[in-house]
Amino acid sequence: MRIVLIGPVPPYRGGIAQYTAQLHQALAESDDQFTISFSRQFPAFMYPGGSDKEPEPRAYLPDVEYIVDSANPFTWPAVGRRIRSLNPDLIVVQWWHVYWAPFIIWVKRLARRCGKRLVVICHNVDDHEAAGWKVKLRNLALGDCKELFVHSSRHRESLGEMFPAASIRMHPIPAYDAFPAPDRELPRRAGTELLFFGLIRPYKGLDILLQALARLSDRDFHLTIAGESWDGASAYERIISEGGISEKVEMVNAYVSNQSAANLFARADAIVLPYRSASGSAVAALALNYHKPVVASEVGGFVDIVAPGTGILVEAGNIDALAGALSRVMDGGKWYEPDAIAATNERLTWRSLASELKRQ
Repeated sequence: MRIVLIGPVPPYRGGIAQYTAQLHQALAESDDQFTISFSRQFPAFMYPGGSDKEPEPRAYLPDVEYIVDSANPFTWPAVGRRIRSLNPDLIVVQWWHVYWAPFIIWVKRLARRCGKRLVVICHNVDDHEAAGWKVKLRNLALGDCKELFVHSSRHRESLGEMFPAASIRMHPIPAYDAFPAPDRELPRRAGTELLFFGLIRPYKGLDILLQALARLSDRDFHLTIAGESWDGASAYERIISEGGISEKVEMVNAYVSNQSAANLFARADAIVLPYRSASGSAVAALALNYHKPVVASEVGGFVDIVAPGTGILVEAGNIDALAGALSRVMDGGKWYEPDAIAATNERLTWRSLASELKRQ
């Protein structure tokens, strides 16, 4: 099959760029595959966390065409001509933010004019900061798509209710196994090492985690918060101070390289994902890669990969429930099974995701 995959890849940051890179590799193993990425992913004002690119000088992938300027639709016809020249059997494009609605609509029309099959990968069904106008744009972008692809059973159900005429397939996000192995052992600072990782945004519930840990301030733990905050760190620092856990929390409010991430995951006893809402999760996929259990909210794709043996699910937004789960982690004992994490990694692979994506 000849496939054109459109989406961010390194040097762009974030879980979706890593996802596209892994899918790019998986498709290339069995198909005649071309990946088209962005010369500009977002206007600068939309990325308050500094830059949306990795600082490493050789982060660009050599077999990817970086030709889509997302903010300049006048450049898109040249992208269309390139796609036509490739004559694909399948075009795959990705949706994760309302910003992409015009581009998705444009790709959808291009596929129809060319008579090509199109699959839209929906990383998020709804924008994390909901609004009525965003729902309308989402419906314009996805409403008449024939094939949609998601990463959680709950989103398959919700999209099925919204767009009953669409064929909707699902596969959880596999382990991000392209990340490096740890290259050094970080010193432990407590009996239980916890990690909250990734861009810090309100929907990810860091405030909920800090309030839960404040209720466990007498316990032997240390939390590392690693990732840029989009809304500032002062509110979180206040919860830490008022909760009496300043000596038990390290906040790295900055970009974290892949190698540094590997070392942080290696040290952690549990990865904590107290999200208010979620779809699939790149951080959960990283936890799988490093064979780490997670404590997560019972939302989105966590329900499909976190089960007895791989971690603990708690009610989203419930501080008491999260504190209880973390207390169980700190108690030690057999709260997860390494073999269950290994079995999940064997079941969920990039090859199986690619196969499900292509299936008609």
